[in-house]
Amino acid sequence: MKVLGIIAEYNPFHNGHLYHLQRSKEMLDPDYTICVMSGDFTQRGEPAMADKWLRASMAVNNGIDLVLELPFAFASNNAEFFAVGAVDLLDRLGCVTHLSFGSESGDLSLLKETAAFLTCETEELKAGIKEFSDQGISFPKARYEAVKRCLGENGAEVLKNSNNILAVEYLKQLNLRKSAIEPVTVTRYGTGYHDKETFQEIASATAVRHILQQSGELGDVSSFIPAPSLEALQSSAGAVNPDFGRFYPLLIYRILTTESTVLGSVLSATEGLENKLKKAAVQSRDMESFLSAVLSKRYTATRIQRLLTHTMVHLDKQSFEKIITDNINYARVLAFSRKGAALLKRIKKEERNTIPILTNINRELEKDAKEWQLLKFDILASDIYHLAVCGETYSRSDYVMKPDHPLT
Repeated sequence: MKVLGIIAEYNPFHNGHLYHLQRSKEMLDPDYTICVMSGDFTQRGEPAMADKWLRASMAVNNGIDLVLELPFAFASNNAEFFAVGAVDLLDRLGCVTHLSFGSESGDLSLLKETAAFLTCETEELKAGIKEFSDQGISFPKARYEAVKRCLGENGAEVLKNSNNILAVEYLKQLNLRKSAIEPVTVTRYGTGYHDKETFQEIASATAVRHILQQSGELGDVSSFIPAPSLEALQSSAGAVNPDFGRFYPLLIYRILTTESTVLGSVLSATEGLENKLKKAAVQSRDMESFLSAVLSKRYTATRIQRLLTHTMVHLDKQSFEKIITDNINYARVLAFSRKGAALLKRIKKEERNTIPILTNINRELEKDAKEWQLLKFDILASDIYHLAVCGETYSRSDYVMKPDHPLT
């Protein structure tokens, strides 16, 4: 049995994602395809343009057999921990044979070389990162400079682009786990990850969201997303492409009613950032002015956005450390096709998985199960998302929604 694993956000599932999926299937001819997908908040700390249930349905209708949720604690995190959670999940399913990811480089050997160096984490590398970080620059830039010093321009070059960075982190996690999963890469086609421009019928998820933000018309992105994605968005009962500003009142309430010491315990809070949050909460007028008040040379916008999302959900350092130490994970099913249902049945029958597979959280986990330490953040993140976007939490609650399973 050959099972292809993909890690994605599908925010939304666009033509570039379809190209990657089709190219991966051409290369591997898998029996089944599994996607580990982020939930209602993305790796950049922003709200997804549609909730996880709708985006999972898009994925299945575009050719994925089984969609599993990447838990919030990993999904809304830096590239390293995003990869930690996703690769761990795929590996512990016990059935995935290949992991396919997009990259700007397309050079798997070069990506592997950089990943191998980062896996070793030499004293020279650690000293270099500290030296450059002490100069007041962000961690990604400090690591890039340290790797360039150690490996030269070519070895560090792959750390300049978003998909390459994630690819290197996936490879690093496969190394650390001594996983039997075989990696393959598909060269990114068309526009870059953050580009707002389009290329023929290829546009990045950033570009699609930008077009929607400017026009508000789904028809304006119809050339850049497959028909099943467009149909799903058109049928959506909730708001599509919500602005982060919708969460401003919830965020300010959380900050104003939380002690500074507690704010300082939030996962992404470091070096007195809790004091900047308190000050910005009082002086800002909206999310844009709030972000401007907190941003600095040391902290990227993405880092601050994750801090704000962690603050709303109150993902704290102690809880996350326990999740990592206790090696907590699970496979939460969001959607599946007929083939996906057959794969789930086979995994369970052959007892391949070493983590729980969840399709109904109301009856599949005991309340004292360790997985609740991770799952509670997924549930709260989803409730916060729907409260801000839809004005209520019940109808799309994790306790109410069931995995989508189109008859395909």
